[in-house]
Parts: sequence; C-alpha cells; structure tokens
Amino acid sequence: MQRVNKFLNSIFANPIVTKEIKQRTRSMKFALTLAGWLLLITVFSFIFLKNFAKEFVEVEIYKTNAIGFQIFLIILLTAFFGMLMVILTSQAIAKERENQTLDILLSTTMSNFEIVIGKMIAAAGEVIILFFATFPVYALLYLYGLMKFQDILGMFVYIFVLILFYGSLGLLMSTVLKKSISATVAVIVLVVVIVLISYISVVALSDVISALPSQPTRKDDLIKLLLTSLSPLFALVEYIFTQIGRGDLFFTYGYKVKGYQVHFLLCLIGTFINIALSSYFLNPLRRGFFRKKARAKGV
Repeated sequence: MQRVNKFLNSIFANPIVTKEIKQRTRSMKFALTLAGWLLLITVFSFIFLKNFAKEFVEVEIYKTNAIGFQIFLIILLTAFFGMLMVILTSQAIAKERENQTLDILLSTTMSNFEIVIGKMIAAAGEVIILFFATFPVYALLYLYGLMKFQDILGMFVYIFVLILFYGSLGLLMSTVLKKSISATVAVIVLVVVIVLISYISVVALSDVISALPSQPTRKDDLIKLLLTSLSPLFALVEYIFTQIGRGDLFFTYGYKVKGYQVHFLLCLIGTFINIALSSYFLNPLRRGFFRKKARAKGV
C-alpha cells in the first residue's frame, strides 16, 4: 500500500508538473498555438457547415460530406496532437541538458522515474488543454448524428493513447540523445521505420503462415490481423473505417478482435516500457522509482 501511495504521489504531487504547466500555459508561444489551432479547426468546420446551409440537401451528398468531415477530423487530430506531443517530449530532457540544468534535477531527492513521468505529464497536460479547447467542434459529430457520444469519447481515448506512445518515444530519444532537434528528427524517422518494418515483416511472415497446415481463409485472416496490429498506419485506417460504419471496405477477417484494438494495447504497453527505459537511461547510477528520503541535518 505504501508503494502505491508513493506511485500516486510521484504522478499527482509532482513538482515538475506544476512548474512546467504553469510556465507553458502562460507563454505567448502556447497562446499562439492555441489560437492557430482553433482558427484552423473553425475554418474547416465552417466549410463543412456551409454545405448544409441550403434549403434542400440530397441525402447521399449529406452522407458523403459528413463521412468526409469525420475522416478528416480524426486524421487531423491524430496528426496535429501526435506531432505536438513528439515535439514537446523530445525537448523535455534534451533541453535540460542543453541549458545545463539536468544535473540540478538529478541532485534533488526526486528519483529518475519522478523526473521522467513529470516531464511526460507536463507535455500531455498541454495537449489535453488543446483537446478540451476544441470540444465544441467535436460536438458537431454528435449534433449531426455522425457518431454517438460514447463513440466520441472512445475516439478521444484511442487517439490519446496513440499520441502518448509516440510521446514516450520522444521522451526516450530525448533521454538518450543530447540535442532536442536530433531527438525530434529521430522519433519521426523511427515512426516511418516502424511503419515500413511492420509491413515488410508481415509480408515476410505471410510465406511462413501460408506453409502452415490450416485452412487458407484462416491463414489470410491471421496475416490481415498481424498487418493491422503492427502497422500504425493500417491500424488508424481500420479504426476510421470502423467508426464510420464501413469496416467492410478495409481488411475483413474472421476474428472478433480487431487489429486496431491489438495496436491500442501494444501502444499502451509500449508507453510504459518507454517511460521505464527513459528513467533508466536518464542516469543508470540512480536506480529506483520513488523519491529518496532527505538526509537529516548534521549527518
């Protein structure tokens, strides 16, 4: 029970989170980012609504435009918040090293894990603020009957877990590399490599799976499930088609579990692994997850 309390305190009573969120949200850079994002999303929403500002609208045109807006919104949310999260986390530790303030953090009673998780939560907090700032736009999906309210919440959770995973990759690169720019570029290259390797690996495995003594349909189903589970691109595409109710247009297979659901679980596990690796590589000599006890005076 004591370890659970220490773990919760390292997250919710972390001084890095309080300090960095205050600094970031009070800066002009954050205000301009928020204003630019709201302007962008408002312009596209206005274009979408303008198509229905007519006395008569054909049902097929309505459905086509509505589905197009829904697909565009999901892609825009994933791309914008994913890139923002990567930029913020890839600068988290590297900036401290560039400013020569990392040694000061390491000299405190805070453990490696508390420093890393504090940086991660601070970056995620800024993204969450932008999430809620655009909530009226998300309500358009519910207003026009495109998605149920629980589906909208599910979309938030799915996208947020994806960007957390890539944010944790940025944090890991920021810990390993010395420069923030190098860390950002490394994460972007790594994501592209993951997409390519996942596709090549599944293609290579398809020959092995085809040689297994089983029904041909089961082999094809397994290949399709692996492809969507391991590839971030295919998982996102399958999720989008599932949300618009056209899952039959993408890979179809006989398994009840979907590839994007497996990818969601892999991203969740990968996030914890990346955070653990970041806390280790921050300073391998300072092991331990929780805050050290302060030394008594005169000792």
